[in-house]
Amino acid sequence: MSSLESRMNMAHLCMSTCLGVKKGEKVLVIAESEGFPYAEALAAEAGVLGANPTVALIPDYKPYDKEPGEVVIAAMNAADVVVHALTELAANQFVHTKARKDALANGARFGNLMVPPPPSNATAEDLLETKKRADRLADLLTGAKRARVTTALGTDVSMSHEGRKGVPISSICTEPGRWASLPNFSESAVAPLEGTTEGVAVIDGMVNWIGFVKEPLTLTIEKGYVTNVAGGSDADRLREIWERGDEHATNVAELGIGTVPNDPVLGSNLDKRLIGTAHLGL
Repeated sequence: MSSLESRMNMAHLCMSTCLGVKKGEKVLVIAESEGFPYAEALAAEAGVLGANPTVALIPDYKPYDKEPGEVVIAAMNAADVVVHALTELAANQFVHTKARKDALANGARFGNLMVPPPPSNATAEDLLETKKRADRLADLLTGAKRARVTTALGTDVSMSHEGRKGVPISSICTEPGRWASLPNFSESAVAPLEGTTEGVAVIDGMVNWIGFVKEPLTLTIEKGYVTNVAGGSDADRLREIWERGDEHATNVAELGIGTVPNDPVLGSNLDKRLIGTAHLGL
């Protein structure tokens, strides 16, 4: 756990620069037990800014839990700003809930806290520059018809995304109905046209819920779906994850490109934000 000073510094960056919290706004902070110290810091900073903070402590998530309870959902729909301090697994799931989408439709700004490793010392100016970088890259993705990813280890994947819009993702979330990961997460992404992704992807970094792979995973992709994965015990673990899903679990749904400079590789979900990395979302 980081020091109180570092948590408060991070909370200030999140609430002031990233979410633009204003005096009188209703701010809801959602946390599990592990993230409660961060929730306290976020709520305290919201109070310093003149907002009205509320902290909701929820039960620890289990894999594939989906919607939060009805009391939390009601609070989300009443808030101007919602931010959560959850474990990586829970955060991954929470941002894809109907509750989060409904809160945004009601005009809330939503922050997904992803605690960076020390010594993380990004400034407000750094975040604004990273946002510009993500916007530029998203424009390039929007203007292009195809993407191709190659690496020295043997990755060679191509896809069509003609007509699809590149999506800039940054930590700046000051407009109603927007959401972001905080305090320093940024990438640009695009959804390939279904059925068009072909090739071989050699994964030598991390996989969600697995971490750093023990040896590179080789994914064979045909007509938009992963048809085979090789690479030892981590390949077996990946198959087990897919088996919990439906027939579209191996559909290639995203190409993402990191835009955050200067932070280390960790083997966590934060890695996909880094310049020099690309990722596939299935």
